[in-house]
Amino acid sequence: MVSGAVVIKQWPAEQQTPPHVDCEMAECVDCDTAPVSTVAQAARTPLSQFDVKGLTIPANDIRAGGPPKDGIPSISKPKTAAAADADFLKNDERVLAITIDKESRAYPVNVLTWHEAVNDVVGEIPVAVIYCPLCDSFSVVDRRIKDKTFEFGISGLLYNSNVLLYDRTDQALWSQVGLTAVSGPHAGQSLRHLPFEITTYAKWLKANPKGTVMTKDTGHTRDYSRNPYASYFQTDRLMFPPAKLDKRLPAKTPIIGIKSGQVIRAYTIGEIEKAKGGRLEVKVDAGQVVLQADGRGSVRVVESPETVQVVHTFWFAWAAFHPKTELIGAVPVPTGSTSKTTPAPKGSFSK
Repeated sequence: MVSGAVVIKQWPAEQQTPPHVDCEMAECVDCDTAPVSTVAQAARTPLSQFDVKGLTIPANDIRAGGPPKDGIPSISKPKTAAAADADFLKNDERVLAITIDKESRAYPVNVLTWHEAVNDVVGEIPVAVIYCPLCDSFSVVDRRIKDKTFEFGISGLLYNSNVLLYDRTDQALWSQVGLTAVSGPHAGQSLRHLPFEITTYAKWLKANPKGTVMTKDTGHTRDYSRNPYASYFQTDRLMFPPAKLDKRLPAKTPIIGIKSGQVIRAYTIGEIEKAKGGRLEVKVDAGQVVLQADGRGSVRVVESPETVQVVHTFWFAWAAFHPKTELIGAVPVPTGSTSKTTPAPKGSFSK
């Protein structure tokens, strides 16, 4: 064994293909790296490339996802087009959209799927738009802490099946659904989370005709018309199961996770849709989080205090990172299950 090496878990032995489960191997740049099988290879690729001082997660539970560091290339300073001129998008294409200081921008999920993070500036705020296909997790953060403005890349590593990003300033690791830096000088600290919307291009365009759209001209050769994770979304099967699965909901149930101080909750999309007008107001110590869902696939974080973290993700990931989370809203569970969910409270967090 190589002295001092941390052996990072690889994807399950029975799985012989990288995370891009439907790829034609010769055509996908992201799949050029085969599973790492030897100690020497493991020592060469993972944590030695990053600042892991103060690591807040178990090193032995970090997995290599297949592509190496930057094998999935994040995007910086994306090219954009006027919303009305985005003829490269179909009306029903899913987008993540943000509005900051009256500037609205949409990011096609088909592009985010292949890049996972976009470093951009919207409304003069440096933002990171983050998407992990394995968790269907979306979040938008302000890239600044004090006098630092971070640029994020994709580490090639996973924890609880969720992307670990790294910042190019300190080479430290950050967890999307974990909501914090997990190593380096800012370990345990969170970036400011910003409101966002997941909707279709047509719906977003109708509401934001003067907005802009990130184009598919990324400088990388990818078939953005094809979702390499299509079969993954068709079942509850997980490619990188976390150490413990919370069975209160089916693993891939979409939820909105909210963390306000020590209070942590997950709201099913169905629970938001049941609220009057599809608008759910959740009171927190710092104010309120306002969520909107239209019952046809769109969900929006309308309002959120600066100190509150909000993420859209699959249930299994949120519960793995936040095992003490309250669950608000029920969905059908398998016959014989004793799982229970908590009925929605009347709008306030209680400690």
